[in-house]
This record gives sequence, structure tokens and C-alpha cells, in this order.
Amino acid sequence: MKKLLALLLCVLSLLVLTACKGEKAPEGGTASDSDEMPSVLDQMEYAVYQNVFFNKQADDYLGKTRSVEGTLARVRDAFSQKTRYYVWGYMDATKCCDWQWEFVPEDPESLPPSGSLVRLSGTMTRDEAALDKIWFTDAALELKTRYEPVACDVDMTTMSATLERVQLLNMQYKPDYFQGKTLRLYGRVFQLDSIQHPYYDNSWTQKLSGGMALPAIGTMVVVSGSWKDNAVQVTDVTPSSAY
Repeated sequence: MKKLLALLLCVLSLLVLTACKGEKAPEGGTASDSDEMPSVLDQMEYAVYQNVFFNKQADDYLGKTRSVEGTLARVRDAFSQKTRYYVWGYMDATKCCDWQWEFVPEDPESLPPSGSLVRLSGTMTRDEAALDKIWFTDAALELKTRYEPVACDVDMTTMSATLERVQLLNMQYKPDYFQGKTLRLYGRVFQLDSIQHPYYDNSWTQKLSGGMALPAIGTMVVVSGSWKDNAVQVTDVTPSSAY
């Protein structure tokens, strides 16, 4: 059992290996679910992310106040039984490399919907309670563009590729929490019963069930359904390139 727990903790640590005070600002624009979700391309922020987690330069940033613009995401950490909050973006238009910063909101209920474009300001702090031991504290969010996704329990289309993989691991190793919950996810049709993340070939493949026909292999789709026995019981498949 100890070996299994150690393995699960190591798996979650892959978050960085793959890569507000709650004060509400006046609302900005609105992106409907039919539009492309607001996303940020920022090479400089990706460089900071690399410096902090890969290049052993975290001390250059710890204790300092920083601001970063990105997409808001909520990820259920089933191992710690808590919801974690992130702002994320891509390095460039290839969407092959993503970055994500965990932060501590004072009032989670006041946050805009996941997928919204926000500016996060806060102090970068080392803390064992953070999933990767570093997060933003004294955090404040400024809403730039509000996103209105389709209602569901777990919207994985609003997550970065890395966060989406972490959520899948939570679902696979702690399925009881997710059993029966509604969800949405994005990927390319890989086989007749599965989809694969479009930017991380062979890094994850998600099984589908329910007998619903999929478009041709290679088609980008948003899948809606419910989680059951480590597969998505599909209720809707929509071709989409918006993510």
C-alpha cells in the first residue's frame, strides 16, 4: 500500500514535468460557448515557468509580487480532496507547451467561470500545501473576458493540456468521487472508442462508451457525457476546433 501511495504522489508530480483577495473587477467582454475560449500565448511566462520548476531559479521569484494574464481553471484534486485553482496559457500558437500557476483565492465562490480570461496578481510563495510546492498567495483576479461554458460537473475543455492529464489521473485512481458526474473533454478521434489529446500524441488516450458513433479518425471533437467505470459514457459528440 505504501508503494502504491508513493506511486500516486509521483504521478501527480508530473504536473510540472509535462509541460484574491477575491476582489471582483468590473466584468469585461463575454465569450459564448460557441466561440473560441479565450487563451493566452506568452513565451516570457513560459520561460519563467521553466526557470521556477526546471532551471532551479525559483528563489529569484519567491516572495515577489507578479502579475500574469491567463485562462482560469479549476481542477479537482481527489487525492487531497480539494479543488485547486490555476491560471494557465501556452508558450506559442503551436500549443505544444503550456504553463500553469496555482493560486489561493480568498473567496472561491466569487471567481468567474472556468475558461474566463483573467489577470492574476499575487506573491509567489513556497508552500507544501501547493501541488507543486509553489503557488500565488494574496491573490487578486481582474476579469478580462468572461466565458460561459455548458454546465457540467467537470469541464476539462477549460484546462491546459497538463492540467487535463492531472485530472484524468485523479479520475482513474480515485474514481469513486467522479462516478456518475457529468463532464466535457476535448481531443482528436483516435479509434472507434477513444479520443486522444491533440497536442500530446500518445501521452493520454481516453476511452469512450455508450455506442455513440464518432466522426472520422483525426477529427477534433468536444465530448460530453458522464464518468462511469473509467470511461466516458457519451451523450454528445460535437466536431470543434475551438480549443
